[in-house]
Amino acid sequence: MNPQNRPTDDERTPLENTTRSAPPASRGKPAKRPLPIWMQALAPGLLVAVICGVFVSAFLWPMSQMHPEGIRLAVAGPDAQVSQIESALTAQQADLFSFAQQNDRDAAIGAIERRDVDGAVIVGEQGTEFLTASAGNAQVTQMLGQVATGMRQGLEQKSDQAIDDALSAAKSQGASAEQILAMQQTLHEKAKAATTVTVTDVVGGGNAFAGNLTMLPALIAGMMGGMFSMLMVKRPYARLITLGVAALGAGLIGAAVLGPWFDMIPGSYWAHALALGLGALAISSVIAGLGTLFGPAGMGIGVALVLLIGTPWGGIMVPTEFLPGFMGTFGAQLPNGTVVSLMKSLSYFPDASTSGQWLTLLLWAAAGVVLLVIGAMLRGRRGGKTA
Repeated sequence: MNPQNRPTDDERTPLENTTRSAPPASRGKPAKRPLPIWMQALAPGLLVAVICGVFVSAFLWPMSQMHPEGIRLAVAGPDAQVSQIESALTAQQADLFSFAQQNDRDAAIGAIERRDVDGAVIVGEQGTEFLTASAGNAQVTQMLGQVATGMRQGLEQKSDQAIDDALSAAKSQGASAEQILAMQQTLHEKAKAATTVTVTDVVGGGNAFAGNLTMLPALIAGMMGGMFSMLMVKRPYARLITLGVAALGAGLIGAAVLGPWFDMIPGSYWAHALALGLGALAISSVIAGLGTLFGPAGMGIGVALVLLIGTPWGGIMVPTEFLPGFMGTFGAQLPNGTVVSLMKSLSYFPDASTSGQWLTLLLWAAAGVVLLVIGAMLRGRRGGKTA
């Protein structure tokens, strides 16, 4: 038909005009109406509230469940006096301390320096001495200080009462004033050693909370390296380069900031750099490995494992000895807590064994790499089938 002879819109029937002007979408199912503006604005606010609740609950739950138990304590001294000390320390809570007998004060200090125990109680002729290690566990140090203060007050009260009873008995028996005065001086001299309770911090470490923050370079680089490798690197195997570079930089730069720059940690720079780098690799490889295997949901699981479980359960905010059962046991084996413990050992406890901590970080890093490789292989197979 000649275009000039085609009927105009006015000449077409109403049915023809309706069919011609109707958009394709109207011929099928009706188009979805967009959400109102107020609902679009409400959704992000609700999401923030939910995320806030999850984060607050994850970090405050361990604090609400604090129940110290099994604190490792060395004891040394005469058997009879040691038994009295142990009974007094466990009178209110039977499972509060786990005692380890030592021959003398030097042996107890050696156990503290090897991190075999968290503190010690030494009973001798000069009184009772509590040995602490604030560099290892500030909360336990504070607790032992409070226990020592309470013990001192209790012994002084008992001693004063015993002296008063002895003097009253002497007066009732007709002792002279001179005899009572001499007796009082003798009793006070004997009681002085028995009521002496001192606290000695044998391994001090300055600000203990800042000591826990020494794992920040590993945590930040680990999380950012794992997430950036997922979001910015498309080829799965190439993500290993991102993880390695991030871990290397976290170790070298983090140890320089904490050591030579801020002077927060003593000890070997290279040992600290290796610990921070391996910690960052352990964290980032798990996040990237889960993300490569399960997609964005897997990356979210990795971040939650590190941030919402590893940080509050890993002894960073609350000592693992203060956390109940599985929470403290599992948290101590996560990368976060392992890095904190390893950094403290390298800085303040050179005699402590660290082989278990190095092995834990290596296993986490290896597990993450294995997950990444498996995810890359599965993705390659799916791509081949699609092609």
